[in-house]
Parts: sequence; C-alpha cells; structure tokens
Amino acid sequence: MNAHIDVGEGCDETILDCEYKGVPLGTRIRLSELGSQGWNVTKGDLPLPVTTLREGALTGNIEAMAAYARRYGALFAPHGKTTMAPQLFKRQLDAGAWAITAATSSQMAVMRKYGVPRILLANELVEPGPLRWVCEQLRTDAAFDFYCLVDDPQTVALMDRTLDDCAPGRRMNVLLELGAEGGRTGCRTTDSAMQVARAVKASRNLQLAGVETYEGVVARGSAPADLAAVDALLDRTRILVTELFEGELLARPDPLVSAGGSVYFDRVVHSLSDWSKSGIDARLVLRSGCYVSHDSGRYHRLSPLDGRRNPDEVLELQDALDVWAVVLSRPEPGLVVLGAGRRDVPYDVELPCLRRAYSRDGGVVDLTNQGVITALFDQHALVAIAPEVELAPGDIVALGVSHPCGAFEKSPLLPLIDDSGAVIGGVRTFF
Repeated sequence: MNAHIDVGEGCDETILDCEYKGVPLGTRIRLSELGSQGWNVTKGDLPLPVTTLREGALTGNIEAMAAYARRYGALFAPHGKTTMAPQLFKRQLDAGAWAITAATSSQMAVMRKYGVPRILLANELVEPGPLRWVCEQLRTDAAFDFYCLVDDPQTVALMDRTLDDCAPGRRMNVLLELGAEGGRTGCRTTDSAMQVARAVKASRNLQLAGVETYEGVVARGSAPADLAAVDALLDRTRILVTELFEGELLARPDPLVSAGGSVYFDRVVHSLSDWSKSGIDARLVLRSGCYVSHDSGRYHRLSPLDGRRNPDEVLELQDALDVWAVVLSRPEPGLVVLGAGRRDVPYDVELPCLRRAYSRDGGVVDLTNQGVITALFDQHALVAIAPEVELAPGDIVALGVSHPCGAFEKSPLLPLIDDSGAVIGGVRTFF
C-alpha cells in the first residue's frame, strides 16, 4: 500500500443491495449513487431499522475537534475504532488529523488497505503475524509511520526477536504505556516503566518515541473524585516523561505524549499540552474518537464540549446519530412496540431515548420526555408511554443512542441525511 493513495478510495464503488440495512428492497446501486435517489427516511423510503448520520452535525464535530487541538498546539490522532469508516478517516485527516488510532491489528490492516499513512496502535503488539505484517509495511513504504505501545521488558524482547527475522530496515517506534492499578495494560509504577524504557534503549529494533496513557480507566463520571483521579494519572505521566528525558532514554528530541479519550480531553490539555518551562520539547497527541458523531447519552453529559462545557467555550459538539424504527404495535394504551432491538442499537452503556415521531400524513410529534424505552429484545423495543401521546402502527420514530462505537459497529452502512431527513450519501464501516 502506497501512502499516496487517497484515503477511503474505492468505498464509493461499493454495490448496495439487501445485504446493507436501510437499502430499499429490490434496489441495487453504487454507494456513490445513494444520495441521488430522492429518498427521505422520515417519509418511510428506507426499510427500518436503520442508523443514520446527520451531515451538518458530523461536519461541525470534525471541525470543532480539529480547532480544539489546534488551540492547544496538540497533534490529533482520532481513534478509528469508533467508526471504522475510511470515508470518515479521510475527512478527519483532511481536517488536520496527524494520524488515525487503532486498537487491534485487524483495524490497522483496514486502515492501511484504505490508505491511512500514519497509524498509532494504542495497544501492545505481541502477536508474531501482525508484527511481521507491520514490519513489511515499514520496509516497503518509506512514508508509512507507525507507533505501538510497550509495558513490559518481555514484550520488548519478543518484539525484538520477531523484528530480527523480518528486518524492517528501520527501528519501530514504541510509546511507553503508563497504566493504573486495577486498570488495563500499562506499567503500574514509574520504576517499572523505567525498566521497560531501558529495555527499549538496549533493543536492536525499537526506539522509544514517547509515553502514552489513557485517563478513562480511572474515572467514569464528572464527580470531583473522578476528575482528581484523572489529574493524578496525568501528573504521573508528566513525571515519567521528565524522568525519561533526564535519563536520556527518549529517542527523539520532541517526544510524543499521548492521552485524551472523548470525556476528559480538557484535563489532558490542561496537564500535558504546555512543556515550555520544562526544557522538554514534548508534543501532546490527543486520541478522542467518539466526538465524530457524539451521542445523546454518556458523551452528551460528560464531554467538555457539551455537558461539561464552560459557558465561554465557543466550540460545541452535537449528536449526529439517529436510529430510525417503525411502530409495529400498540397492544396497550401505555405500551408501544418498536421494530428495533439489540441487533440494531447500542445498549452496553444505556438504552436509547425517544426523540420524534413522524406519521404518514406528515405530522411530527416531539417524544422528548413523553416516554421511555424499558426493554430491548433481539428486534423489538418496548416503550412505556403516556396513553394520550399520538403514536400508531406505521409511524416512524427517531431514537437517540448512547455510545457511538456500538452504533457504528451494528451498521455496515450509515446513510448520510440532511436536517430534513433527505438521504444525501452514505458511509461504510468495516468491523
């Protein structure tokens, strides 16, 4: 794969038919033709359920996060696992993203297939096969830039032996991962991190490009204790970078310091963006991913550009996701059954919420605070609703969801719509 290939090239030639949710039955068209059919999801032109992206909010979110990173002089490597959509990777890169972040070897292979020139694998790379694959990418494409994580001297030794055999022709960049007690991967102490750094220094095929952490493992909300835990981990990260610099264990004069998911990136830029008084020319790399679509649940409540947004903050994220379901039945006055369930909507964080209903005669009913989804089955949702709310079989209901990753994962195709519900394009995903 040559880095000059346009990111996402080829997606528009995908043939869409009944294999993709939301494509009208009996239709066979190219993805590039999706926006020219005159379809509108609110008018029942698409078979339901289907998950869509609103173009205006999507564009605004990409621009807002790019502007946020620029404001603090941070590099931006949005986490691609959220969408696994090369068309969106392209838009993020075009907006100034420095790299795309992956979580697994399969994800980074898809990213390379569709032309992503720089990948940050926010994970340890210990499998020989994927390691040899990266080695081949580095050897055959001088423009390809790659980073992965290390947190154990044994991992360093394993990688070194594998790279001896496949000869990448240059040292592979690694970031030292700092973790937290009871969390996921990552060194638990500064002393253990220094041991890993010395192992990288002594290796034949690796070089230490910086430090990585993920503050989301120590907090789940916005309570003072959560924010204090985040700040403490970021303080430890800063101390570790300083000790590595003073110990001459960093391989580059401008070491990378990477953190920042989709909830606490404001704390990250406060702690790790300014190194001017330290004598270290470090560069912060933010890795937020869910911002691209945002949501109406957890991220809506907790994002620094939404629920935790300061009054003087000019940047704002908006929910771009809608799940559309038809009313199948109203078997009781206070019960509505929708045709969307666990196969169609994310539910790992919290259940979807009601937004609006569209009747076949063109009427629109605001369902906000009018009812609640109480249970999901494979293909059905139970809605407890006030008996006086007008909602009947055949009406189309728009739902808001929590956790974008799950929404994208369940949708090989997400139609792009404008604010009127008109289909103007589509986005493919690769999970």
